Amino acid sequence: MIIDNVSGPQKSLYVIGASILSVLRESTEKSIDPIRLFDRFHNSNSKVSLNYFYFGLDWLYLLNVIELDSFGNIKLCS
Repeated sequence: MIIDNVSGPQKSLYVIGASILSVLRESTEKSIDPIRLFDRFHNSNSKVSLNYFYFGLDWLYLLNVIELDSFGNIKLCS
């Protein structure tokens, strides 16, 4: 799952996580709603499902790259 050899690199957590980070860094907002983040992410990664997107968020959270604010929005760790 972290590196998926069967279905190609677009479903690798490394690639998904990097794409999510790109969207977060391009955003002018400090924190963003997960669904709005997925919409922005999905514009450039249309072949990635919502489930894989959430796997990517889990991966970034486990690495302490993102965190949730008190409203459940996602933001980059400082």
